Amino acid sequence: MSLHAQVDIHGLKARVDLVEVVRRYVPALKKQGREWLGLCPFHAENSPSFYVLPAKGYVHCFGCGAHEDVVGFLARITGCTFIEACQQLDGQQFATAREGVRVEDPAPLAGTWVPITPVPDSAPDLMATNGWTVRLWNPKSGKLRAMKPSRVDPYRDAEGRLLGYVLRADTTDRNTGKAKKWTPTVTWCAGPDGKQQWCLQHWPAPRPLCGLDALSAKPDAPVLIVEGEKCRAAGAGAWPQYAVVTWPGGSNGLAKVDWRPLAGREVVLWPDADEPGLKAMVGWSNDAGRSVAGVAAYAARVGVRSIRLVDTAGQARGWDVADALEVDGWTPRQLAAWAAARVVDVTVVRA
Repeated sequence: MSLHAQVDIHGLKARVDLVEVVRRYVPALKKQGREWLGLCPFHAENSPSFYVLPAKGYVHCFGCGAHEDVVGFLARITGCTFIEACQQLDGQQFATAREGVRVEDPAPLAGTWVPITPVPDSAPDLMATNGWTVRLWNPKSGKLRAMKPSRVDPYRDAEGRLLGYVLRADTTDRNTGKAKKWTPTVTWCAGPDGKQQWCLQHWPAPRPLCGLDALSAKPDAPVLIVEGEKCRAAGAGAWPQYAVVTWPGGSNGLAKVDWRPLAGREVVLWPDADEPGLKAMVGWSNDAGRSVAGVAAYAARVGVRSIRLVDTAGQARGWDVADALEVDGWTPRQLAAWAAARVVDVTVVRA
């Protein structure tokens, strides 16, 4: 007996709504009499030629020739087998679309999107398949987009509950051809109509540190503060005797961070080996002579016990903890010994 014969195909088709199944993946369908019309998910087109014919029980594209019943459509758009498609239809548990098909989500409403923290357990996974995220809503541009990040770093609270992510996307500047990076924050948000969605949206101030769970788990450990999630992960893996943290938003986001979890702790700052890195850690004076606070000043304001800094001068421009461990091949002990000989005390006048 074939696998197909073991499934009551006719009964299954009679129980499911072809239009509702298709609209899960092609939600912008428009009704035309007894048929529905939309952009075909199986090929690129600007004028819709994809028809859903519920009375006849199949979909048909006059552009590429795709012609499937409900089981074939689901198998084709998700990349699953015939039996798996039948199981999805029978249990009403639908897989995400496979890579290579065009799925047009209805655009969320414009307006204010409010991050929900911690992220509820009911929120879908951020990552879909093959290294791509699910489609993310950008409230600023009013567009949905998926990303293929090179890094995905979760931010968690002291209890280990997920607060959101900071992604890293490596791109190239169109004008100069130079490599650059983009590190957007992704949070689970509620929109104006109550709909919930992963969004390219910062946390409201005060924003969380990355490593709050490590701070909580190591209450007596010294705290190593580095710039960037990649360095935080590298440092945390190398030196378990430290609670390693960083902050979101780079040097421009310092004033929006909640530094209070550092109160009473011994702090060591490790700047990137360049002027912006040092400025981010110890601050600087602008052209008008106004002092701009760095991490050291914010740490002092919340009452840390001590502040020291690893002097990275002399290293290649931009060199950091991750470069030493992952590119240069230094061992954790070797890098710790080098840093111990380069540590200086930092005195900050508290504002």
